[in-house]
Amino acid sequence: MIQIVFLVLAFISGYSHALTEEEIKAEFTKLVMKCLKDHPVDMSELTNLQKLVVPKKNDVKCLLACAYKLDGIMNAKGLYDLDHAYKVAELTKNGDEKRLENGRKMADECVKINDIEVSDGEKGCERAGLMFKCAIENAPKFGFKL
Repeated sequence: MIQIVFLVLAFISGYSHALTEEEIKAEFTKLVMKCLKDHPVDMSELTNLQKLVVPKKNDVKCLLACAYKLDGIMNAKGLYDLDHAYKVAELTKNGDEKRLENGRKMADECVKINDIEVSDGEKGCERAGLMFKCAIENAPKFGFKL
């Protein structure tokens, strides 16, 4: 089940070369583990993320924000980085042009969260929750399995 989260996040996370699904999972797990030091959460909350439950608790959203920022899909201003998302779509297409097109379409959909007013600004916790929700809600629409 955890693999599902990381596959979805592959389209909102960045890597320097084409990666397999297992490599994507491993890389994002490393980022989350790094962020757990400064953003500790209960194991039950991590399990909920694995189950694709959109986080309600701010500490879980901040954990996501940390990982997204380390990865580069969320910039220092706490915003979804569309250019970065396009690069990720290119890197993860694995020779499949339809996958690339759908990855870009999903990025175009998810960048709209930047227009939503959040109370924590550059911290990015609220927006990270919105990013996660966008990925979960839109992945099936663009042919990505959850």
